[in-house]
Amino acid sequence: MDFDKLTAEQRLVAEQAVLTFQALERAARDAPHGHGMECVEQALHDRGFDHLRQMLRLAISAHAGAQKGGPAVYPAPAGTTCRSADAGTRRC
Repeated sequence: MDFDKLTAEQRLVAEQAVLTFQALERAARDAPHGHGMECVEQALHDRGFDHLRQMLRLAISAHAGAQKGGPAVYPAPAGTTCRSADAGTRRC
């Protein structure tokens, strides 16, 4: 991978990935005996999900069209409204 060809957002994501990985390494190193996986998973939960949220935010902000409203790709028809008098019949 040629880091010189990355956009500013891509470099930020790469830096955040390294920081997340360093947090995982610290968690593994500092974990009490017998709790390594538990501590690493907790660090992944704490840092990894934050990293994913930041990537999502960057991707959306880079492509403003992703937030635009518009017709649904697969529209779902609205259901019929049932009256209480129709309860138990095939009309509902």
